[in-house]
Amino acid sequence: MSKSDVVQRITEPLSPEKFIEMYWPARHYVCHGEANRHISTLHLPENVTVEDIVSLYKNPIMVVGDCVIDASEGITDRFMVSPSEALHWYEQGGALEFDFVDLFIPSIRKTIQELKSFLKLPQGTHGKAVAYAAKNGGGFKAHFDAYANFVFQIRGRKKWMVLENSNVTYPVQHYDLAEYPYMPVELKAYWNGQAPDPTLPNAHEIELQPGSMLFLPRGYWHSTESQEETLAINITFGQATWIDFVLAALRQKLVHDEAFRSLAYNIEMKSFEMNELLKKLPNYVGAITEEDLLQAQSSDLDLYQTTQLVFRQYLSYQ
Repeated sequence: MSKSDVVQRITEPLSPEKFIEMYWPARHYVCHGEANRHISTLHLPENVTVEDIVSLYKNPIMVVGDCVIDASEGITDRFMVSPSEALHWYEQGGALEFDFVDLFIPSIRKTIQELKSFLKLPQGTHGKAVAYAAKNGGGFKAHFDAYANFVFQIRGRKKWMVLENSNVTYPVQHYDLAEYPYMPVELKAYWNGQAPDPTLPNAHEIELQPGSMLFLPRGYWHSTESQEETLAINITFGQATWIDFVLAALRQKLVHDEAFRSLAYNIEMKSFEMNELLKKLPNYVGAITEEDLLQAQSSDLDLYQTTQLVFRQYLSYQ
C-alpha cells in the first residue's frame, strides 16, 4: 500500500486534501468504514485482541477508572500495573492504556511516519501509537490533551463526548477537568471563563465502531465510555509551537556567550550579573532569523515524550 493510499484510507470518504482544507489542525472529524479497514492501514496483526497486546507489551500498563479509585480509597483514579495484572483490572472495569505500543508492534511506525509526512509536521515532532482497551463502563473522564490524536477503532463500540474548548486556545499541557479549579500556573495564565460541567452536556456525542476514525485536535475536551469490549489504536503527534522554535533558536545564539553559560546561583537576589544578562538579551533575540527558525525544526521539540520513550525502551529490555 503506497503512502497516498494509506492516508486516503485514513481520511476517506474525504480526500486527504479536503481533510487538510476543512479540518486540520483545529476541527474534529469522524468517519466510518468497513470493520477491518484499520488492520491493513496500521499494519496490525490479523484479528488482534486485547489479550494479544497484553502478551506483546513488555512494560507497565496504565489502569484508569472507578475500580482504581475504590482500590486506592479515593487517592487516585489511575496507576501502573504489570502485564500479568492488567487483565484482572480490565475485568474489574478498568480502562487499559498501552503507551508507546509501537515499540512492541513496530509495523505501526510506518503509518506514523507516512501520516507525519503528509501533515507536514516539523522534523522534531514526536509521533507515537497508544492502545486503549476497556469494557464494563470503563473509560476516561473529561480532559484535554496538548497533542493531536487520530483514533482508530479496532473492536467494539465506544462512546465519545467531544467539545470545542472555549477556555483555552492552543494549550501546551494536558489537563483533567476533575482538577478544576486548580490548574498549573502556566495554564492559568491563558485560561478564560468557567470550566464546563464534567459530564460535558453540550458536547458532540460520537459512537465509534470498528472501522471508525476520529481526528481530535489538541485542546478539545473529551471523555470516553465503553459498555462492551473495545480496542482502539491512537496515533498522536506533538504540536510544536512557535515558542518551541524561538526558544530552540535563541539557545543556539546564547550558547556562544560564556556569560549565559555561567552557573546561575543565588538568584533570589537581584544582582549585577542578572542585570547585565537582561541588557544583552534583546540583541540575541533580535539576531534570530528565519533561517534560524527553519534549522530549529530538527531540534527535539518534545523532551517529555523523548524521555518517556527512552524510559520505555529501557524497561522493555529488562
